[in-house]
Amino acid sequence: MAYPASYSDKRLLIIDDMPDMRSTLRSQVASLAIEKVGVAGNIRDAIEQLKKTRFDIILCDYYLGGGTDGQQFLEFLRSTNMISRATLFIMVTAETGYEGVITAAECLPDDYLIKPFTADTLHSRFERLLEKKARLAAIDKLQDQGRWQEMIVACDEIIAAKDKYLIDAMRIKGNALVMSGQFEAARDFYQQALALRPMPWAKLGLARALRSIGAGDEAKALLADIIADSPSFLSAYDMLGRIHLEEGRSEEALKVLDSACNVSPNSLARHRSIAGIAEDAADFGRVEQALSIVVRKTRNSPLRNSADYAKLGNALAEIGETGKAVAVLEEAKTSFKESGDVRLLAAVEAVTQQKAGNPALAQQALERALAGGTAALPAATALAIAKACLANDRQDEALALFKDVIQNNPEATAVHGRVSSILKQHGSEELSRQLIESSIKEIIRLNNSAVEKAKAGEFAVASQMLTAAAARLPDNLQIVANAAYCLLLDVFMNGLDAAKLREAQLLQQAVVGKNSRHPKLADISDLMVKIQAKYRPAASA
Repeated sequence: MAYPASYSDKRLLIIDDMPDMRSTLRSQVASLAIEKVGVAGNIRDAIEQLKKTRFDIILCDYYLGGGTDGQQFLEFLRSTNMISRATLFIMVTAETGYEGVITAAECLPDDYLIKPFTADTLHSRFERLLEKKARLAAIDKLQDQGRWQEMIVACDEIIAAKDKYLIDAMRIKGNALVMSGQFEAARDFYQQALALRPMPWAKLGLARALRSIGAGDEAKALLADIIADSPSFLSAYDMLGRIHLEEGRSEEALKVLDSACNVSPNSLARHRSIAGIAEDAADFGRVEQALSIVVRKTRNSPLRNSADYAKLGNALAEIGETGKAVAVLEEAKTSFKESGDVRLLAAVEAVTQQKAGNPALAQQALERALAGGTAALPAATALAIAKACLANDRQDEALALFKDVIQNNPEATAVHGRVSSILKQHGSEELSRQLIESSIKEIIRLNNSAVEKAKAGEFAVASQMLTAAAARLPDNLQIVANAAYCLLLDVFMNGLDAAKLREAQLLQQAVVGKNSRHPKLADISDLMVKIQAKYRPAASA
């Protein structure tokens, strides 16, 4: 059968660990006039090709060998933005395994192909899926850029046209309403959608909207209904678990996630979530149980993560299995020589070696963890290093790190809880309360002092104070955003300064990267427009 040459411009990647299947698939896509074809026998090869080339279509077998399956690989690609929404991801599976594969689908592929299939099947599937991608291409692009309001308008056009992609547009619009903070509008929209017919995704969306407007009990009841009616709809478990966690019921959250793991035992993200909740609750046996699964499944895969090894090593040390902890950390040192958070691993090793009765090795590991300074460290790494400092009788360095973490996260009660837990283990529970209170008060005083300077017209002084604080506390978005705004005020009032303008833009971008809905961003954008209007003649001269 002759096929149209409409695929000749498409790039396609085949991922399968079986050479015979790779050859068969390549022959089939060649018959469709697809000439730009990449072939990978494992995930490592696939990642290398994806780094170099943008593919339009990915055909990926579910069973890839090496401990990692196609579903886990898809989750990795989507979570790391290695592929865009414009890329078609089609899972290939045998008929005998299809039911288990589709039940386990957390991050949905665009479609499934059941072996064996023909070139005709490929053609009809590609034709249908590429037509859909083309219809939604503009919306997908806006979504990749986080331009929610424009997405809503684009979805409304499709909904008004009532074409065959009406439901797709409704799903996307509902999510865009939530992501743009229009929670009441999202609630009303999902209720209208459910009036058409009961749809699990609309119920889930309604639960998200209800949760966001403070109706947590209604959201939980709705999520329980979804789980009862559609037990394989795993996103409902995750949201219900998050609500329980936000309400301080970590055991309830763990029960919900355990139920989800019974349905889908291969989700790396869910096992990591369980480990995180258990770690906060100091249930290190549960941490060890969850992360042992993750480490085993990713051991020979590029999807492995140094943080998993660090947390597993810490959990083993906490339950007295120091020999196993040292072995895990030694494996990690070999596996992550040139990647991963080696300072986090070194910090955990410093505690573990101290518990194992090896103080000299503990001190060596601590020095590796402290190498390069302690500025702008991720919170998890800073806390691990602080814990290692306490274990090795270096309390002043530990307290300085705790202070930075608290001031970087002044409203993050979970982070404050971890600080308290670590200090409590070292007999300093009262010190943790004092440290958290004084650290937050100090940053409030600094911010208020800078604001007073700005009100008094001392814009240069205020911006210097805030930019210095932002450099030390890059995760404190209030400080970073205020620093950007104050720099722009200085430029607006005191004259065009390219260096200050550039610094303000970098700070603005840092806020956008971490919270694109931060309330100060609108003020920053408005002031930037005023500066451009004021200095445009000078800039163009």
